[in-house]
Amino acid sequence: MIAAYKDGSGLPCRDDLGQELTRAAFPYDYAVGKAGFLKYDSDTGGYLFTAKAGEKLPSVLANYRPLALAEATLDIHGRKLKIQSDETSVVFTGVQPWKGLYEVLREVNEELTRVNAGLVVWKIIPKEDNSRERGGRLFPEAVPRLRNGQAMGHVSGYAYDQDHNLAYVGLVGYKTSLESLRVTLMAGKNLTMLQDGAGDVTLLPTDRYEQAWQAMPDFTSHHVGFVSRLALPGKWEPEDLCAYQLVFRDAPDPGQELIRLFIERLKECLEVPILDDWARALWSQARSRKLVVDLTTGGDCVMGAKIDLQADWQELLTELLSQETITL
Repeated sequence: MIAAYKDGSGLPCRDDLGQELTRAAFPYDYAVGKAGFLKYDSDTGGYLFTAKAGEKLPSVLANYRPLALAEATLDIHGRKLKIQSDETSVVFTGVQPWKGLYEVLREVNEELTRVNAGLVVWKIIPKEDNSRERGGRLFPEAVPRLRNGQAMGHVSGYAYDQDHNLAYVGLVGYKTSLESLRVTLMAGKNLTMLQDGAGDVTLLPTDRYEQAWQAMPDFTSHHVGFVSRLALPGKWEPEDLCAYQLVFRDAPDPGQELIRLFIERLKECLEVPILDDWARALWSQARSRKLVVDLTTGGDCVMGAKIDLQADWQELLTELLSQETITL
């Protein structure tokens, strides 16, 4: 059997035969060079190949292995697909399930055909296991990309607020591309973050960023991080309207670390003293009153918050003290 076109069935198609096709006399439709003939089969929508005696077969047919049907199990969070057929086991890593299972099926079967594995997958069984580790991946889904009109870099992490103001972004790419993105960011021009299956997000720069660069010689790339000064101790200014707190993936307890950063920032910006024992009560009250809101984060930035520095924090403290929610 020869497929009429690449259809993901695992069968070789007419284009794979590598020989000139010419019209043939009845009962055949095409002559495949001197190797044989093709006859269209209306029941399957493909062609039946009949070899000429004593002629050399096209390599794709000479090396052809009969196909065995197989099922595949897809670990969605681990992005790993495993095929088991009798004693043969094949594993694909880095699978992109957000493309849709039909697209995954087509790509898998194309690769099995390319390596002449003798298998064709007819069914994919997806499985989700939230308890499993994700193999150290920064993103369980597609890696986002950040771009301006001229260049693009792959995102290693990000954080932005509800107004799409960019608090942090980490990027990997060629130095020239990253330099182009840096200039756009420092000029205060918008950038676009793209992610397969999640749509595009327009990101707005804040007034100033600190940056750190690291060469990645094994990949001929660089890794750079841009952090808004509003998220950095020592870079804040008295007239700032807000501040950002960022927690990264190496924090042993991200939730507790976010509260600690919140209290440290309040100690700096308020004239009244703040006790560490008040941390959880203040955090809870501030969140319920929208004085602190979550940032949208991803990748190596696991949590983030935006603090409204113009709120009347002294009034809140007075109220909590009178209610004995916090005590001296």
